[in-house]
Amino acid sequence: MTVKVVLTRDSVCMADDCDAPHQQDATVDGATTLGDFVTQVANYPLRMRGARWVMFRGWNHAEGSPIAEISPEWASPRFMAGADPLLPLASLAGPDGDLNFFFQYHSRSVPLAGPPDPSPNRLASRLALWLAERR
Repeated sequence: MTVKVVLTRDSVCMADDCDAPHQQDATVDGATTLGDFVTQVANYPLRMRGARWVMFRGWNHAEGSPIAEISPEWASPRFMAGADPLLPLASLAGPDGDLNFFFQYHSRSVPLAGPPDPSPNRLASRLALWLAERR
């Protein structure tokens, strides 16, 4: 079984709005795991220094739940609590076989999943850890 996947993302500036809604469609093998798929599409959002993208299932962040965070500064995506990277995409698709994902842009903020990235500034690193623990 194949799954039709539609990807969309936030615009990051007014110039980027000219190309909105930034939609990409793909047909993927339904047996592909969510973890493998997230790794495959990690380059879909713009790769900007300091950018962090939260991937949601659905057309926008209000419709779905967060699945993973992606940043060009990290070695791999970070999955949210409750997101099972071993689930096959076919189990997430709707009755029509379609699946939508939305990437929400965040600039230089503390990650939602996992520990904050190390900072050369010790005070900033401690503050980021303190903030992450209180979420």
